[in-house]
Amino acid sequence: TFVPGWDDRWVFFYEGNVTDGKTREWCGTSRACYDAFDEEAKNRAFKFIRRAVEEDKPFYVAWWPLLMDLGSNSPNKTFESVQRGMVGEGYENFLDPAFGELMDLLEELNVKNNTLVVSMSDNGPMTHNPPPGMGMGEGVFRGGKGDFLEGGVRVSAQASWPDVIPPGSRAHDMIHVTDLYTTFAKLGGGSALDCIPTDRIIDGIDQTALLVEGDSNGRRDHVFIYVGPELGASVKNQYKMHWRSSDPLQAASGITSVFELYNDPREVSPMVVEGLHFKEPFKRMRARHDLWIEKYPHAKTNKGPAFTDIENAREETRELTSNAPVDLGDLPFDVNAFMTYELPFDASGARDGM
Repeated sequence: TFVPGWDDRWVFFYEGNVTDGKTREWCGTSRACYDAFDEEAKNRAFKFIRRAVEEDKPFYVAWWPLLMDLGSNSPNKTFESVQRGMVGEGYENFLDPAFGELMDLLEELNVKNNTLVVSMSDNGPMTHNPPPGMGMGEGVFRGGKGDFLEGGVRVSAQASWPDVIPPGSRAHDMIHVTDLYTTFAKLGGGSALDCIPTDRIIDGIDQTALLVEGDSNGRRDHVFIYVGPELGASVKNQYKMHWRSSDPLQAASGITSVFELYNDPREVSPMVVEGLHFKEPFKRMRARHDLWIEKYPHAKTNKGPAFTDIENAREETRELTSNAPVDLGDLPFDVNAFMTYELPFDASGARDGM
């Protein structure tokens, strides 16, 4: 939350606690806190792993480094990586060494061989107006973060499990981030499976066979890619249909575009004649998807006043909730209606001026 002229009356880091259910701020809003976050997260993850092994318990850790070095765009910064950009600096100075520390820790604790470690990116590069010096650009795939093109969603992923996965193995199968949830639950077995909710649709597919048996044993052959709340594209094996596009292709005029990703990874030459027999199957595929959602609607996102129940809130944070910059009673609308209002979505950018 940022309020112009309110100095540091905003919240940078806050966390929940599964033990007591309380929410707390961590550190503060200083540059020192910003720079310390990744190291703090790493130390907590390592401490948790060590404690679990010492107590002879299985463990699951979700550790997502934020590469805070990406924000270090000071003119006095010295670049050391070959890439000479902030991304390369973050990889070389933190991510790669930290991953090595993780593997060393598992070896020290004598659990490396039977521990599955998955490393993957969260999205494609920030190719659209990235901060100066970020060092992000397109690779073989077109597009970047936020796009339904392959450059926005297809990312690198590696898995280490010495007792199961032979060194140097490669898999060309399709796997989606939601598959990690169900796969980890299946591998955990017992009470882990009991934790999977039964009151909602679970999108993930169990990919244990891919990890155990290797290439060509994946169980996913399709994925739906969204642009905000709208379906942007569907993928089936190496074929992909665009449902919307700002490119001067068939999708822009209401006629869906089909691409063959093996030979056209940048999605620039839609199959016209060759793609005719793909269109109806893709439409049936989408129909099933839409009808499934109609039967089991997406859960609504809860919204409300922010930062109202932080146990150790700083004085500046408390002012955000107790000393609003305007008299709420003078507003021409109910503040709760404002917080829950859903802006209309238009991926074409026509509403960018709103």
